[in-house]
Amino acid sequence: MRVLKLFLVGSKVWFTIILDRKIMSSKTMKRETGAGSGNDQLDKILEGGVNDAYKRPWHRLERGLRLNRIRAFVNEEATRINLSEVESMQLLALLQKSLEKKILNSKTTVIYDQDEEKIKEIKGLVSHRESDGQLKYKFVEKRSAVTLRRKRPVTGGAGTAPEN
Repeated sequence: MRVLKLFLVGSKVWFTIILDRKIMSSKTMKRETGAGSGNDQLDKILEGGVNDAYKRPWHRLERGLRLNRIRAFVNEEATRINLSEVESMQLLALLQKSLEKKILNSKTTVIYDQDEEKIKEIKGLVSHRESDGQLKYKFVEKRSAVTLRRKRPVTGGAGTAPEN
């Protein structure tokens, strides 16, 4: 959560920032960081929050940040496998629609590297070339788990011969 409040008192501007549950005002920032202008310190704090935004796990990223990472993933895929402009737009549209349908909300579906700040893999996303040479993407439906058949109870005793 980021909240910025600016107060104008005389010719000085006072500000209060609530950043990740830590309240910092212009007075406390000067005490903590020493001398310096409040605007420079404010810029440093805001840039630090922006730089750390992508360091969170996938399921903790806001929707806009997820869309940004999805666009970066599509661009990487386009250069990796030489996608045409139409194919990359179709992939982006599919991933955006999947995000809206909450298919991509799970951290098990999207393998996201927090250190590199990029998507490594999207599980269930498959591609195939059609007869006209165009590449199509789709998600594989999850299948229900396979259940084993129950064994039938053996009728009769252990040593009985089968009936003819």
